[in-house]
Amino acid sequence: MAVYAHVSNLRRLSQAAEADAAVCVQNLSNWKHAIDEISTWPEYTPQPLHSLPKTAMQLRLGNLFLKDESERFGRELGSFKALGAPYAVFRILADEVQAKAGIWPTSADLRVGKYRDITQRVTIFGCRCVDYIHSHVSAGRAEAMKDLGAIVIRVEGEYEASVERAKKDARVNGWHFVSSTSWNDFDSAIPQNVMNAYMVVVEEAMSMLPRVTEITHVFVCGGVGSIAAMVFLGFMMHHQKLGTARDELPRFVVIEPQEADGLLQSARQGVPTQSDGSLRTLMAGLACRAPSPAAWKVLSWLASDFVSVPDTVAVEGMKMLASAPYGDVPIVSGESSAASMGILLQAGSDSTLRELLGLTNRSQVLLFSLEGATDPEIFEKLVGKSPDAVFAAR
Repeated sequence: MAVYAHVSNLRRLSQAAEADAAVCVQNLSNWKHAIDEISTWPEYTPQPLHSLPKTAMQLRLGNLFLKDESERFGRELGSFKALGAPYAVFRILADEVQAKAGIWPTSADLRVGKYRDITQRVTIFGCRCVDYIHSHVSAGRAEAMKDLGAIVIRVEGEYEASVERAKKDARVNGWHFVSSTSWNDFDSAIPQNVMNAYMVVVEEAMSMLPRVTEITHVFVCGGVGSIAAMVFLGFMMHHQKLGTARDELPRFVVIEPQEADGLLQSARQGVPTQSDGSLRTLMAGLACRAPSPAAWKVLSWLASDFVSVPDTVAVEGMKMLASAPYGDVPIVSGESSAASMGILLQAGSDSTLRELLGLTNRSQVLLFSLEGATDPEIFEKLVGKSPDAVFAAR
């Protein structure tokens, strides 16, 4: 019995889908400032792209690459998400300083507290931070936020409940609500800035690939769909500049939990659709009931395949990457990112899935592993070894 569900996106690259996504694409097309700014931060280091040729051979693929975000701004953070909110916060603070002092500050100015008399009155990360989390977020992740100085408010209910509570409290208290989710075509500054910062991951990956144009498949795990939309858009715009023919574009594949499969259900119905799953999944970072309406427009245009999997697929992906049984580099990939590797393992022995995804022995596959051990205790419990032991094995 198959342990996955698969839906092909029938609207992919259609004129109607492209038209629906046009405003979103226009609003997300100016990410150069974000990349230039983040590259000046003292903590910034490009994160690696691993080639896994021995694994590719075992899975009957031409080659396999993995973009590794497990040490983004340190192993304690270890996630692509450490790019989006900080950059959005920088822009918020800079705007506040410019409005009140008539000066556009540098990030270095803000770090040393040069305009603290202005910024200390702003409630966001790095000033006063209030984090809203839903009931499925682990205690370890909540404690990590508190250790960084945040006030953490746990909202009973699902991800969407925590988002709505955060939006409401921000509105009532005059705080800034920082999120990548957009309900209006990314036409406001904060989600634009968060998404543009995520493009650092994509630009790094494309610059490190031997030949970007030879990639045939790009796999990303999806929650509300924001990061998958940005990854696919980055590759699409690169190919558009090159004039790549439609039939030569890569397959863009979204993987999500079976119990939180709003993206797959949206592809099945042709419109944004909520998942009717329980949202109870180890892949807590993907435990979202419904897509971001704006991100969905981009995915509806660009994504080729939507696959939902049980937690066991993610755990198998985590174990395989950590143990590196075929002799490639060991990799720390968290439970909300490893399902892409897990579904490739499944496809290695499942001819139906292999055919559905168009995988052959010539396929050049790129996986985005977007988080490391964001909860080390859970990682060790699932994998059987600590993240430090995996890093040491390199």
